[in-house]
Amino acid sequence: MKFSGAIARRLIIRRIETIKIRAMMAGCVLLAASTCVSVQAQTLTARLNKLLDDWKEKNAPGMAAMLVRNGRIEYRRVFGFADLDAHTPITPDTQFLLASLTKQFTAMAIMILVERHKLQFDDTLAKFCPEFPAYARTITIRNLLNHTAGLTQYDDILSVKLDENYFRSSKSPPAAHELTSAEVLQLLSREQKLRFAPGDKFEYSDSAYVVLGQIVERLSGERYAEFLKETIFDPLGMHGSLVVDERKQKVPRLALGYAKRDGKWQDVTYSPENAVYGEDGIYSTINDLYKWDQALYAQRLVSRLTLEMAFTPGHTNDGNEIKTDLLLRPSSYGFAWFISELYGEKVMEHSGGWSGYATHILRVPSRQVTAIVLTNSSNGDVPDIAQQMAEIAMR
Repeated sequence: MKFSGAIARRLIIRRIETIKIRAMMAGCVLLAASTCVSVQAQTLTARLNKLLDDWKEKNAPGMAAMLVRNGRIEYRRVFGFADLDAHTPITPDTQFLLASLTKQFTAMAIMILVERHKLQFDDTLAKFCPEFPAYARTITIRNLLNHTAGLTQYDDILSVKLDENYFRSSKSPPAAHELTSAEVLQLLSREQKLRFAPGDKFEYSDSAYVVLGQIVERLSGERYAEFLKETIFDPLGMHGSLVVDERKQKVPRLALGYAKRDGKWQDVTYSPENAVYGEDGIYSTINDLYKWDQALYAQRLVSRLTLEMAFTPGHTNDGNEIKTDLLLRPSSYGFAWFISELYGEKVMEHSGGWSGYATHILRVPSRQVTAIVLTNSSNGDVPDIAQQMAEIAMR
C-alpha cells in the first residue's frame, strides 16, 4: 500500500522525531555512563588518597604506589623524599631497592633457561654445583624455587647481628669486607648437613635464591645482572631497572633507605650484604613494575604453560600443598609468589624488605587488579597497604 503525500510527510516527521529522541536518550545514557565512570574514578582516587594519607609525613621518606586495573594505571601516587638531605622528591621514576621482589625475576630467569633447554625443574643442585656435599643430589631446582630445599640461611652461618651498626649511612665508609654472591655459594657448599630433608617442609630461604642466581650465571655464561637486562628488562622496556652487584653500579635516581632512630629519620641504605643478589639486588621503579605486571598476562618472556607453574602452589613430599603464614593470610607458595585468596579470588603476591626499604606487589589476575607499593623506609605496613588498595578496587 502507498501513502498519500500528506500522510507520508507526517510519518517522515514522526520518524525524524523518533530518531532525535532515541539519539537524545542514547546521548543521556552515554553521558550518565561517562558521569558514573568519572564518579567511580573520583571515588576510587579519594578512597586511595585517604588510605595513603595515613603514611604521609612532612620532611620524611615516602612512597610510590600504584593501582592497576584492566591493564590501565587507575591510580598512581608518589610522595616524600628520595634524599632527605638534598630534598630530592620521589617521582614515578625514582629507583627503589626491591629486596625480595627480586626473587620473581630470578625465578623468571630460571624459567627462561628451562625453555632454552639449559635445565629442568627436577634437575638436581649437584648437576650445576658439584662443590656441594652429597646431599646436593637430593635437592632439585624446584625445591630451591619453592623454599623446600633445606639450606641454612647464610646470615645464620655468618652469625650476622642485624643491628644499627650493620645498617649504616650511604655516605659511611664501606665495611672491611663486603660479601658477594659467589662467596655465599662457597659458604653454603661447606655446610655438611641440611636443616631438613629436601621437600619435607617449607622454610623461606634467601640462600636458595642466591644459589639460583649463581646457577643462572653458570648456565648462561653471563653475569646475573647482564642476563636479566638482556632477557627481561630490555625486552619489557624496564629501562629504570638494574641489578647492583660487587661492581657497585650507579643507581642514578636512587631513593635512599631510611629508618627511625631515636625519633629521627636516619639513612640506613648501606650494609655489607648489598652486593649479594639473586634473592635481592634489583633496583626498579613503580613505572617499570607496571610493565612487569602487564607482561605476566602475556607470553612476553616464557610460554603460558611455563609461567603458570610459577603461580601454582608447590607440594611437600607428603603430597600436601605448601602452607605458610608469613603474610597477612595463610598462603601457599609457587615460584617466588605467595598464593592465597582474597574475596574468593586467587591472589599472587610477594613482599620485600631490607636496609631501609619495604616493597610489595599483589595481583588478582581474575579481576586484572594489581597493587604495587614501594617505600624507602622500614615500613612494616606495606603488605597491608597493598591489600587494602586491592580491596578498594575490588569492591
